[in-house]
Amino acid sequence: MNRLRLRVLGAGKLVPGESCTFEFDRDGETTQGFVLRHEAGLFAYVNRCPHWAVDLDLGDGRFYAVDVDRIYCKNHGALFRVTDGVCDHGPCLGKALDPFAVTVDGDDAWLSWPEKS
Repeated sequence: MNRLRLRVLGAGKLVPGESCTFEFDRDGETTQGFVLRHEAGLFAYVNRCPHWAVDLDLGDGRFYAVDVDRIYCKNHGALFRVTDGVCDHGPCLGKALDPFAVTVDGDDAWLSWPEKS
């Protein structure tokens, strides 16, 4: 299976708790994702709550709650583990965010995901 790739400029320079958003094409539609720096590394997910297909951040670019060490959905209060995107609190319990594979390249990050056939 082919993998699609996208370079996110400057993502490698994010500090813990900081994130940046990016746009990518998914099935012919422009979709938003985000990269988050965590003490465990750099992680990237599609900006969509698995409970409803709505943005997690309500457009403000903030995804991480340091006090609970989780990615959070501002629409539903769902909490997701940073390292695997699995919801461990909220209406989508057990479901997960859609991840990207991340490779750091200097100050940038390369993201990849499988191309649908």
